[in-house]
Amino acid sequence: MQFILDNIASVMVSGAVLLLVVATNLTAQRAAMEETVSYAAKMQTLSLADYLEDELLLIGDGTDETIVDLQTNSEGQTTLFSFWREDEDTATDILVAYTLTETDSVEIDQEWVQLYQLNRTENGTPAGGGSSTLETFTITMLNANGNVTTGVAAARLLRVRAVNVYPFGDSDDMNMFRSFWGVTVRPPNLES
Repeated sequence: MQFILDNIASVMVSGAVLLLVVATNLTAQRAAMEETVSYAAKMQTLSLADYLEDELLLIGDGTDETIVDLQTNSEGQTTLFSFWREDEDTATDILVAYTLTETDSVEIDQEWVQLYQLNRTENGTPAGGGSSTLETFTITMLNANGNVTTGVAAARLLRVRAVNVYPFGDSDDMNMFRSFWGVTVRPPNLES
């Protein structure tokens, strides 16, 4: 009888240890996957940021025109930003436009989050697109003192803000991570 009780006890202890090891392994796998998703989204945000910052400095470069249009929606998101710049390869003027379009809505903790995609065109032809997981994208024109202005003639600085979101997990256990980015640039051709 003692032998049977010892075997039952050892099976129970072994089972508990095995469950503990499996639970720890699953938690570690989820954490590693979550870290990978987070890193990829942050790199996507930084890639978009680098490209935008470099291109905004070229506004009006080699042309007589600078900013053409800046439109926002009711939430303050920049839905259209267009400007002239010179094509480095052909030395011709190109009209670059960034448009923000709705892509998807995600429900997290009973809260709906609207996602957007940033698309880029050159002279009306698609020429790249950014992340389709933007929650916020705004471009604000500022005067020389850093105050908000609506007139292109007074604009000397551009403040850009973007928030890239990346949900992770299933619908019952989902987390929303946000990657914030912002910069204020002074395009040299806005000075003239």
